[in-house]
Amino acid sequence: MKTLFLHLLAFCAILAPVNMAQARAPKPPVIIGGFEVGKTFTLPVTFRDSSSQVAGGEPQPVAPPAGIPAYTEGQQIKFTIGKKGELLAPGIKIPFKTATDQNNIYVGLPTRKAPTPPLATVYKNSEGQPTGVWLQFVKVKIVKRIPTVYYVNYGVGDFPR
Repeated sequence: MKTLFLHLLAFCAILAPVNMAQARAPKPPVIIGGFEVGKTFTLPVTFRDSSSQVAGGEPQPVAPPAGIPAYTEGQQIKFTIGKKGELLAPGIKIPFKTATDQNNIYVGLPTRKAPTPPLATVYKNSEGQPTGVWLQFVKVKIVKRIPTVYYVNYGVGDFPR
């Protein structure tokens, strides 16, 4: 009995360091759409178009309305991939939708305040690294039963034109 106990004790002593090493092994990174969660990249705004159109009228250039980021051409935008794969940048948080080898698509969910959600496409090079971002925002404002639609588009970095 004493010998069996010593063998069992020796066996447990051998396994303990293995189990402790496994417990301390780092978790593999979470990858969503080819990007690791927490990945950041900074790109310059290379295109900006902001306009509004009153029902029946012609589009007019305007500043982005409240609730839509007002980036300027040349401004460096730092993007981050969030915990759930969402695209984060100053003034935006757009959920991840789908991915291909060439791009990731991000689409916000419509809400009562924002029935037309934001849309983003992140373009990737052949190594899967982000090279450009297209951001699109649409906002509808109704004053005295007359709708005004605001369109704001940004091209960031190198994107297809």
